[in-house]
Amino acid sequence: MSDSCSPCTASMASVLTNTIPEVAPAHVGQADLDADRSATRRKVRATGAVVEVGIAPVHDTAEFSALLIAQDPECPSVEGKPVRLVWQGQREVPGVAVGVYLDCVGLLCHRGPDATIFNPRYEIVAKKVRR
Repeated sequence: MSDSCSPCTASMASVLTNTIPEVAPAHVGQADLDADRSATRRKVRATGAVVEVGIAPVHDTAEFSALLIAQDPECPSVEGKPVRLVWQGQREVPGVAVGVYLDCVGLLCHRGPDATIFNPRYEIVAKKVRR
């Protein structure tokens, strides 16, 4: 085994540390959220605050969801767009709660009228403290 970092070991490092890989997909935009584009799926990055969480009833299939208001980092003054995050098979997701700021990556699709990312990879973004 060599000491050089191969692509395989780099991706394994991101899996072990649960970090989002360096290859960053484009940020979610208004065109992605239009219902007319429901046939188009693409990998996106959504960053924003969680404003709502939901848990499926006990008699239904386990599913945890969160409504994220995705902000465009280049235009923070523009109103954010809602994106539904759904973790299938989960009754809770560690760290995901109302008010938490997330950076998510996943395949954007449409579930009814909502733009949805199923089983996204996520990082909790710490709030910046001014001193």
